[in-house]
Amino acid sequence: MSVYQFSLLVQSAGTALLFVVFLMLYQKIRRRAFLDWIASWAFLLAGLTAFFLRPFFGAGRAFFFCLQASLLAHALLLLRGLRRFRDDKVRSRKRDLLWILPVVGLSWWTSGLVGENIAAGAIPILIATSVAYGVAALVFAVTPGSPAGRVLLSASFLVWAAVNGLLAYARGRYGLPEDMPPLFHYAPFLAMFLEMTIAVGIIILFFEASQQQLAAEMNQLVSSEEQLKEMGIRDPLTGLYNRHYFNDVIRRELASSRRFGAALSVLLADVDRFKEINDRKGHAVGDDVLKFVANYLTACVRETDYVFRWGGDEFLIVLPKTDGPSAAAKAEELVRRLPNIPGTDGLQPTLSVGWAVHSSEVEFPITLAEADARMYAIKMERKRERAERDRDRELLGGAGKRFEPAGP
Repeated sequence: MSVYQFSLLVQSAGTALLFVVFLMLYQKIRRRAFLDWIASWAFLLAGLTAFFLRPFFGAGRAFFFCLQASLLAHALLLLRGLRRFRDDKVRSRKRDLLWILPVVGLSWWTSGLVGENIAAGAIPILIATSVAYGVAALVFAVTPGSPAGRVLLSASFLVWAAVNGLLAYARGRYGLPEDMPPLFHYAPFLAMFLEMTIAVGIIILFFEASQQQLAAEMNQLVSSEEQLKEMGIRDPLTGLYNRHYFNDVIRRELASSRRFGAALSVLLADVDRFKEINDRKGHAVGDDVLKFVANYLTACVRETDYVFRWGGDEFLIVLPKTDGPSAAAKAEELVRRLPNIPGTDGLQPTLSVGWAVHSSEVEFPITLAEADARMYAIKMERKRERAERDRDRELLGGAGKRFEPAGP
């Protein structure tokens, strides 16, 4: 066995190993590009095996046609795999099978050249594979991913492209492989080494990609868990904290108030005329009013304060480190600064806000009851004032009708 034949045997072994690597990776990472690369290296292995067995099969045109077709299919499937590697969403179409036509045509043409000159038939194939490897080097250089894997793949394919280019030149000058200088006989050894580095580069590239994907999925899982937790403590309509979360907050704030001796106040706010708005304007307008008030209350308190939807049209505000005068001033401010709410023409609502300061000597429900009593008293006072204004308006309207001048 000559050196060149032995080197071909070694390259065939390396090609078979890379073929197995692609199969194993596809079992773990279901990327469509691997299917093309598996087929590509299967054709390359078939071509190398046929070339190694050439002395046993002779040099007929049919043999060289199969040999050239295998190597060209290897190059084209490599390029198609690169396209899918860059965009895994690319779908197969029936017209993609047209790649068979240039493979068959070029293989038939080059196999016909073998009858005149064996070297002439190999040169176009070597140039085609050299171009394919050069394109692969460029694609891996610009593809996002692991820098180490990209450098290894780009360098390997670039050297392989140069090797095939030199082999095409040597075939044109010297003819058969046996007639080339001894250095060229070791080209398959170099090709086998390059295939090993390609395997390592692919593994590095996809390992780091899978690590990044795993990290992204973990971050998404954490984010989803936080969102679910947030949904469990938020009111779905207003986005405010709900009563369930209030229990956790007040337990923590009461402990902090006892430990540091800081004042703790609460405000209880109610939307006046809300039932009337729902009855006359509809529940959609009522929901918009609640959302508007929720945003207004949130904007008017500190970041350390807590705003809860307490139920229906009531809102509870917890004010840590806030004494009685400050709580009363904040309640008056919330009532006074409420702007006109869109969509409530003729039924502009107001707020009734009660306040209370918690004392460590009483239970917190008593503090809430105190704030609720103040809020209810204010609400009743507002309702009485509004009823008096409506009655006075009706009386004035009736008096105007009684004293209208008689017509001619």
